[in-house]
Amino acid sequence: MLRLVDMQREGMTIGLMLPEGYWSVEASWGQSRLRVYEPAQAEVQALASLLAAFYNDSHNAAMLTNTRRFASDDVVQWYEGSRAKGDRPFFLEQDGELIGDADFRNIEGSEAEFAILIGRRSQQNRGLGTGCAALMHVAALRVFRFARVYATVIPNNLPSRRVLEKLGYRPDPSPRARALAETEDELAMSLDLAEFEQTHAELLQQAVIARRGP
Repeated sequence: MLRLVDMQREGMTIGLMLPEGYWSVEASWGQSRLRVYEPAQAEVQALASLLAAFYNDSHNAAMLTNTRRFASDDVVQWYEGSRAKGDRPFFLEQDGELIGDADFRNIEGSEAEFAILIGRRSQQNRGLGTGCAALMHVAALRVFRFARVYATVIPNNLPSRRVLEKLGYRPDPSPRARALAETEDELAMSLDLAEFEQTHAELLQQAVIARRGP
């Protein structure tokens, strides 16, 4: 595994890593160790039933505007379809335990859309969403070299909006941002990752980035 300082020592160009293979980012967050990582197919299959339970939870489904129930096979197919479209899905861990997932989707050049779910209700509203989202944006900046990331939030999903605002997201009325909203009342937001780099300099130094394969 390489820390950013190790990359600099080895002469690697920070921010120009090619997004080949699967990647992980981890760091300490409060009293926990958080890790976000792109799962291998076998890992998706092994944890599909737990992810299905996250998606089918009534509160989570309402916040995600899900209108269907997921079986384990549906989760596996969703991950396969997501990757086939060029998306980058991640698992989220707290101290080695799966607590949710996130992804970058609708990738166009140096821009992408971000989505995240802390699936375990007992771990929601405890700052873990902010921590995992921050690590995802370390990946956005250092691994995928994105310049701007978008997100949309339904009006009553205030916790997700607070997470995005803590990262530096602001309302974005641009056509690109609005095109990602599924309904008229969804709030479209975006984050300039150059700003994130400035406001999260300490995290960027502490984060451990590793290529997992294949």
